[in-house]
Amino acid sequence: MSFFQEACQVSIGQGTFSAVTGNQINNIYNQTVERQERKRTIYDEFLEIRRGSIVRLQDLARKDSFTCWNSTSQECEIEFRVERTISTAKIHGDSSCFTVMSYKGQDAQKAWKKDFREFSETTNTTAMQLFGINRSSVPLLIFHGALVPLAHFWDRLGDFGRGYAYTFAWISYCFPSEVWIDPEHGTLVHGVEGPISNLFHFYFPAVETMPSNVELLLQEDICFRYFSRFPLVKEFDRRAMDILDLSCEVGQEISPIMNRPYVLSSKTNSIVTVGLGGSWHGEGCLNDRVVMPDGRTRFTLTDTDSTFVLLFDTFADQNTWHSQALSVFHRLGISLDDDDLSTYKLISPCIRLRGLTEDLQRHSEGPPIYMFLHPLAGGDSLIPTHTWSYDENGEISIPHHHGEYLGLPTKLSVEHSKGYKYCWPSETYKANRKWQTARGFDPITTDFACHLKYPIWEVRLSESGRFEELADPSKALTFAESPRKDIEGQSVIGSFWSGLTAPFTFAADEDSKISVVLM
Repeated sequence: MSFFQEACQVSIGQGTFSAVTGNQINNIYNQTVERQERKRTIYDEFLEIRRGSIVRLQDLARKDSFTCWNSTSQECEIEFRVERTISTAKIHGDSSCFTVMSYKGQDAQKAWKKDFREFSETTNTTAMQLFGINRSSVPLLIFHGALVPLAHFWDRLGDFGRGYAYTFAWISYCFPSEVWIDPEHGTLVHGVEGPISNLFHFYFPAVETMPSNVELLLQEDICFRYFSRFPLVKEFDRRAMDILDLSCEVGQEISPIMNRPYVLSSKTNSIVTVGLGGSWHGEGCLNDRVVMPDGRTRFTLTDTDSTFVLLFDTFADQNTWHSQALSVFHRLGISLDDDDLSTYKLISPCIRLRGLTEDLQRHSEGPPIYMFLHPLAGGDSLIPTHTWSYDENGEISIPHHHGEYLGLPTKLSVEHSKGYKYCWPSETYKANRKWQTARGFDPITTDFACHLKYPIWEVRLSESGRFEELADPSKALTFAESPRKDIEGQSVIGSFWSGLTAPFTFAADEDSKISVVLM
């Protein structure tokens, strides 16, 4: 086969040729380079800010660890070990101020991701607004605005301003330490935990929504007027009394001279008003407390323990006194403007009794057994009468011998009995007058106390129209007795404390419904 077919007059020199015969197959490969875009993530929704672009201006808060609640052990545990610092800062090339959180330590990434997840999906103005992030070994979260933690303003706030902040936290489902102030917009926002400090206060119940306004927070008069225009609700006004009560000064424990709360003038050693008894609460094997229409307190005996404790709670005495203090002062001719009202001391007795049951199995096999505590009688007894009954109304008491068979205690021992002394400055009573007036009540009447469903206290007027003096110290003071002066005409305070050691004995026979003896 000729290499060059039908070729003529061809001259080729110093060339090398290869002749390939047979069928040939040529494969052609084409490579197409396709540019595929990276899938966007939640991190792409925020600007990536280099750490070197951050200019920190002021540190606001710092914490060394994150904690969480362990429902099994019922205590807080360390969740992340991380140093988180919150600072006010600027970003290079931007005149705006920002709030920057930096994370450093072994759990820095975990803590950063937790906070990022919480604030990356903010959809309203009530929470901190995330601006940018940094995902380096020392990650950052950058928020819009130079935010200020509530704790930095706490000492400048009035009582109602603090109540407003607490209520804002309550309806925002956050802690007060997580409330921040946005000075640029004049609002409050929910954010990360800032300085905890001492942020204790009360919130207003029955408030479902309210404006986020720094003016309400910082201007006490404006905040006062705002809350005073809410509808009349008992629990709402009781909380206002709680807030006013926070200015209280608690004095040393004393031995009260009667079994009911009373107000004492330290200028004249005179009782100016006497309240009703407090409420009893049970612990141990006493459960299901019920206050009966006739004033008795009923408990159900359980087999969970062999002992029980009865506590005489007079916490509500403070609010009860404030709800009608202005009326008492008016009747006694005491001026809110001229007198030092801190000299009037509220004395609240505190009693703790203990009882012991026996043969738990014996009385647990029968029908439910109820214990009834009867209201304290006026005078010097701090121990109430008590009866046991199978009847939930207590109309028929368990006979004495059967009570002993069941192991029911016939005696209650006094663990302790003391009195707490409270007083308030004149400014508190003036704020009280202002609140009652704003709510539409006449402060010199007891209408406000009736609105709050508090019992009306007895005002002690002397024959001269001022005060009723206390009894001779050698005599026990009862509500039936008239207090008197000693030989030289000086007022004195009686004491019945030695009677507290007398045990209380339960006794009942089959023919009587209630029969109790104090031994």
